[in-house]
Amino acid sequence: MNINQKIGQRIKALRKAKGLSQEQLANLAEIDRTYLLAVERGERNISLIVA
Repeated sequence: MNINQKIGQRIKALRKAKGLSQEQLANLAEIDRTYLLAVERGERNISLIVA
């Protein structure tokens, strides 16, 4: 399992623990639902802004 898959699994677990649908989380994060789905599957490499 690669890092993208591990992060995706963690995001999915936290989303479910909060009782949020993919659409609700995507709206809160201001991203497309299909992008979130790909992140949760480990198919997309997300970037983080550190300030």
